[in-house]
Amino acid sequence: MKRFCAPVLALLIATASLMAAELKSGLQVGDAAGVFNVRDITGPNKDKTLCYR
Repeated sequence: MKRFCAPVLALLIATASLMAAELKSGLQVGDAAGVFNVRDITGPNKDKTLCYR
């Protein structure tokens, strides 16, 4: 039973520490957005693909 409990306990501790880490999503303050393509659906460029840099 001890051979089973020790690895499970270690796995739970490792998982808990990873879950507690602060997650950062999206662009951070001061970061620039990368290049992306969009399809224009209105205006003079209707039905054209545009590249925003």
